[in-house]
Amino acid sequence: MFRSTFTGLNIANTGISIAQRQLDVTAHNVSNANVEGYSRQRYINSAFPSMGWNVQFVSPQRGKEANGVESLSLDQIRDLFLDRQFRNEQTKATYWDTRSNAMYYIEDVFNSIDANSLDGVISSFFGALQELSKNSTDEAVRTNVVSQAKRMVDVIQTYDRQLTALMEQQNFMLIEKVKNANLLLTQMAALNDNIFRFELGGSIANDLRDKRALILDELSSLMDISYEYVPFEPPMYNIYGLELSQLKVYAGSQVGEDFSDHLLVKHYDAFHLVLQELEPGDNEIYDALVNQGGDFDPPYMNLFLSYNSQIEPGDTRSPAFIHESNEIKLAPYNEDSGDGLLDYHGGLLQSYLDVRDGTGIGEERIGIPYFLNELNRMVQYFVEAFNEIHQTGFPMPCEANGFSFMPGIDFFNSDGLTARTIGLSEDILLTPFNIAASSADVSRDADGHWQTGNNEIVLSLIMSIKEGIIEGLDNSIEGFYKNYLGLVASEAASANSMKASQEILLHGIHTQRTAVSSVSEDEEMTNLIRFQHAYNAASRCITSIDEMLDRLINATGRVGL
Repeated sequence: MFRSTFTGLNIANTGISIAQRQLDVTAHNVSNANVEGYSRQRYINSAFPSMGWNVQFVSPQRGKEANGVESLSLDQIRDLFLDRQFRNEQTKATYWDTRSNAMYYIEDVFNSIDANSLDGVISSFFGALQELSKNSTDEAVRTNVVSQAKRMVDVIQTYDRQLTALMEQQNFMLIEKVKNANLLLTQMAALNDNIFRFELGGSIANDLRDKRALILDELSSLMDISYEYVPFEPPMYNIYGLELSQLKVYAGSQVGEDFSDHLLVKHYDAFHLVLQELEPGDNEIYDALVNQGGDFDPPYMNLFLSYNSQIEPGDTRSPAFIHESNEIKLAPYNEDSGDGLLDYHGGLLQSYLDVRDGTGIGEERIGIPYFLNELNRMVQYFVEAFNEIHQTGFPMPCEANGFSFMPGIDFFNSDGLTARTIGLSEDILLTPFNIAASSADVSRDADGHWQTGNNEIVLSLIMSIKEGIIEGLDNSIEGFYKNYLGLVASEAASANSMKASQEILLHGIHTQRTAVSSVSEDEEMTNLIRFQHAYNAASRCITSIDEMLDRLINATGRVGL
C-alpha cells in the first residue's frame, strides 16, 4: 500500500493543533472561574476519517491508518433541563422572599411601638374609664380619660400611615423593577442579534450565550417566563449549511403559536412593559386611599405590555397586563372578544402587586389593603358602638359647656370613620366634663344643688365594648385586635415557611446546576497536565518522523562513503 511520505507529520500536526486549542480553552475556563454566569467549555473531538483514492482497494484485514484528529465543536457544559428548572423555582423563590420581607415589616409595624402598641393603649384607655367609674366627678380623672383616648387615636393613625407608606414602597419598587425588566428585555434582544451574526460564520457564540442565559435568570426572578428556540421563517443557515434558530421569550408558562401575543422577546424584537398611572375610577383600592386623603409619590401605577416600533406597520395589537382580583392577566386588547387571557404567577412583580393590592383571604393573597380594611372595620364598629352607649349618658354641667346636662354627645367623631380619620369629638375636646358617665340626670335638684349622677354609662362601656361582643366585629375590641394580630403573625409565618422551603429547593437545583456547568479549578489543572502531555507527545512524534526522514533523505545511497 502506498502512502505519502509526510502523512505522519500531518497526523502529528493535528494532534499538536488540537492540544493547543484544548490548552487555550482550559486557560479560558480558569480565567473565567469566578465570572457570574460563565459555563465551562470543552472541545468535542473525533478521529479524522481515512481518505484517499486507494481506500477502496485496501484489504479489510489490513485496514488503513486514519488522518489524525479534528474538532467537531466547542461546546458549553450546560444542562438545559436544570436551567429551566432553576428559573421556574427562582420565580417562586423570589416571590416568597419578597412577600416574606413585606410581611415581616407589617408584623414589625404592630410590634415596634412596644408600650404604645394598640393593645396596650386600648387597655390603658379602658383602665382610665375604670378609674372614672370610681370617681366620675373628678376633673383630673376625666382629663386622663381624654389623654388616653388621644393616645389610642394617635397609635391607630400611626398604623394607618405606616401601612400606607409600605404600599407606596411596593408601588415604587414595582416601578423600578419594571424598568429593570425592560432593560433586560432590550439587552436580550441585542444579544440575540449579536449571537445570530456571530454564528452565521459557523462559530458558536458561547460567551454571548452565557450572558443571555444570565439575563434569562434575572428575568425569571422578576416574573414567570417561558422560552423556546425555534427555526427562522424562512429558514436561515450558517456557512456550513446548519440551520440557525431564534429565541422567543413569553410572559407566563405557555409557549407556541397560540400564545404569540404574549411575546416579550422575539429575536431582536423586545416588547416592553409599560406603567400607566391610574385615574380615579380605575382601581377600587386606589380610589379608597385617595378618598381617605392618600397622596401617592410615586403615583399609583398599573402594569401593561406594549409592542415596540419594530412591529410591522398596520399591526394594531395592544396586549396589556390587566391587574384584576390580585392576578396579573396578559391579554391582547381586542374590542370584539376577550379571548387569549393568560394568568401567570410568581416573581418580584407579582409579589409587589399582591402585597400592594391584595384584599382577600384563601386562594387570594392577603395584602396591605386587607389589613387596612380590617383596621378600618375595627375602628368603625368600635366607634359606632362606643358612641351609641355614650349618647345615652349625661355630661356634668360646667362653665365650659354652658352648664348643659343634655345627653346625645358623641365621644369620637362620627364622620368618615377610618383609621386615618378617627378622632375625638369637638365636645370631648372642649371639656372632659362632657364625658357622659352617668345614666341619671345631673341637673340641679329642687333645693338648687347639683346632682353627682352615677357611673352606669362608664360601666356599660367597659362591659359592652371591652368585654362584650361588638355587633359587626363578632368579638370584643380586645378580642378582635388579638385575632387581627394573630392573622398578621400567621401570614408572616406562612410566608417565612414558604420562603424557607423554596430556598431549599432552589439551593438544591442551583447546586446540581453549578456542579455541571461551573468551572472546577482542580479539574482544569488536571486537564492542563493531560493536554500538555498530549502536546509533548505529538511534538515527539514529529521529532521522530523528522529523524526518520533525515535518515531517508540524507543517508540513503551513501553506504560505504
